[in-house]
Amino acid sequence: MSSFTRSTPVALALLASCGGGGGVPPPPEPANVMVVVLDDVGVDMLGSYGVHPSFPPTPNIDALIADGVLFERCYTSPSCSPTRAAVLTGRKSFRTGIGQSIDELLPEPALELSERTLPEVLAAGSPRPIASSAIGKWHLGSASVGGEDHPNLQGFEWFEGTLGNLFNNQTYFSYAKVRNGVRYTSDVYATTDQVNDALGRIAAMPEPWFLWLGFNAAHTPLHAPPAHLHTYTLTGDPGATPYEHYGAMVQALDTELGRLLAGIDPAVRARTTVILLGDNGSPQQVVVPPSIPSQSKGSLFEGGVRVPLVISGHQVAARGQRCASLVQTVDLFPTIVGLFDADLAQGVGDNRAIDGVDLAPYLENVATPTLRSHVVVEKFEPNGFGPYTQQGAMIRDGRWKLIRRSGQPDAFFDLEGLDREGVDLNSGTLDGEQQQALARLRDWLDLSVP
Repeated sequence: MSSFTRSTPVALALLASCGGGGGVPPPPEPANVMVVVLDDVGVDMLGSYGVHPSFPPTPNIDALIADGVLFERCYTSPSCSPTRAAVLTGRKSFRTGIGQSIDELLPEPALELSERTLPEVLAAGSPRPIASSAIGKWHLGSASVGGEDHPNLQGFEWFEGTLGNLFNNQTYFSYAKVRNGVRYTSDVYATTDQVNDALGRIAAMPEPWFLWLGFNAAHTPLHAPPAHLHTYTLTGDPGATPYEHYGAMVQALDTELGRLLAGIDPAVRARTTVILLGDNGSPQQVVVPPSIPSQSKGSLFEGGVRVPLVISGHQVAARGQRCASLVQTVDLFPTIVGLFDADLAQGVGDNRAIDGVDLAPYLENVATPTLRSHVVVEKFEPNGFGPYTQQGAMIRDGRWKLIRRSGQPDAFFDLEGLDREGVDLNSGTLDGEQQQALARLRDWLDLSVP
């Protein structure tokens, strides 16, 4: 347990009581956690990652980065629902059965109600009550698994948002929302609406609290956001200028994120750790060179599975620093449990496997020896536990990467100094070092994915 991130409030309380002549020390300050999920925003769209020369302005995200730790090599599923499941359960896709995006309107497999999610684990594993709310895009239930009650059945005391993407004649300006199982229609711009709802819940919840905020942005449908939220000049059909419209959506998201952070009571904000992440890489239609559309969202290439991750604020000592260690989105599950000083084993309540590792050491010292020798990401379809019509996985260590896809030979890359894969070394003759690295990755992958 990190002495800074977990023990400092208690230690300060004890010191204060000793200096004041004894007595029972006051309880530690409540620590809140807010998770902000950006939809379809890859590392190429944030200037702080330095992987692309062109990117939308995001001053509020940049301010979070300056007040926290930027994780340079965070990996996740190349699509939406599996990432959400990974964060909320700490378990890989083959355990949850979520390997691709869920169609929430169909009677198909979704996140089973038997999975133990963060709000459930926090409720069972903490000695003090922890309020919980989920706002915005959910995308983990289906018509046959939980339906409109799915977020509440998965442990959230309050849910207000969209069950999935804004499809089926929905737009960012007119869409179906659900509030605690009751469906209604909203005509407030979705990104603005989600910040309004988040501010409402933060004001209503007693501390400590856990807030999950899943933006629909910058997922399609591409559109021109309200003009006061961005600086782009937009005309015509978004399909004709997708990069510009997408950039305006990202900037609008950043503007509203700034309003959210500024709208929290300063004393509450000072007690809040903010975790911001992307759910997968940027979508093909908005990717421009040197990024490669076919190697973006949906793919197992870096452009599909390497995503932004920033942990900022109250329980972070290494502020304004960058962590180069490999991490996965499943790691956020034990990290968040630890930020609340909850008991993970007690909260989970059984012996089910948890695949994440607590990132707290990096929040104190980004140079902490790496907690992972490698990361593994899967994709498969359909959702469920097989048989699958398509299946693939990628594994990488600090330098080498292997991609395995149905019906294709393994692809093998040397990522030393690169943000994209480059040449497939397995298509040529490998030297001794390369052969050893490929064999090692294959062995690890065979052990990691059944």
